[in-house]
Amino acid sequence: MKRKHFYQVLLVIILLVNVSCTTLIKGLTNDLAFGVYQQNDMKLVQEAAPAYLLILESMIYKNPGNRDYLMTGIQLYTSYATAFIKDEERSKLFNDKILKWGNELLASYPLYKKYNAISAQDREKKDIAFTKFIAGIKKADVPYVFWGMYSIGMDALKNSNSPAGLLLLPRLLAIADKIYQLDDTFFNGAPHLFFGLYYGSYPEAFGGSPVKAKAEFEKAIEISGGNMLAHKIMFAEVYYKSQYDRDGYEKLLKEVIDFNIDLHPELRLMNIMAKQQAYKLLEEIDDVFY
Repeated sequence: MKRKHFYQVLLVIILLVNVSCTTLIKGLTNDLAFGVYQQNDMKLVQEAAPAYLLILESMIYKNPGNRDYLMTGIQLYTSYATAFIKDEERSKLFNDKILKWGNELLASYPLYKKYNAISAQDREKKDIAFTKFIAGIKKADVPYVFWGMYSIGMDALKNSNSPAGLLLLPRLLAIADKIYQLDDTFFNGAPHLFFGLYYGSYPEAFGGSPVKAKAEFEKAIEISGGNMLAHKIMFAEVYYKSQYDRDGYEKLLKEVIDFNIDLHPELRLMNIMAKQQAYKLLEEIDDVFY
């Protein structure tokens, strides 16, 4: 049986069998997600993943507020969209879904749901409710709160010049800072990566700082052992590009290309995507630094 067909048959079995044991479904979901991340055949993933994504989406709708399904949905839809969705209209459909799930993931916490229900006009009451939500976040919550914050944060960064994006910024930074305090090593230093993106994407008037961005990117790379290649891509694109530092930019991209992806199979798919991006950016380097 071809691998693509194996994935599709297995996913159909999961869909058709009415399993009452949530733990079993969660295990299957996590195992399949891990299997996808280890793939080195991008075409296989592109062809087989949509069946999995549709089933995962069905599980999310049938189990509203399930944090594990929402988190996995955000992770895999983000990965798939980044790798394969180039059409602007389809990309927006994916982004809207990811943003919706991020809001639902955070709303699975009663204190956040209460905060969200308070009118924006009642500023003081809303601030108090948000402070209570932040105070209630524990280390065990970090994966869920991070991915909820990530989906909303990436949308805000894409619209960083809009009033809505700027209004969200203080809330997102407060959540990110709490995660940073609880576990700054989470997901290969993702909290540092988030702050690197923030400091490198916003002007100084809104807290941006190239110096801080560089330090955060370097820390994220240090925590990941240099094994999460996307960190270096973002470092190059956000920091070195803005500083017009061709040597630093080129050096990082060549490090990505020279990296042996088989050393860390659990990151294989993400690292393949990063390598492809590095090749593309190097091809276009003369258009950036001229």
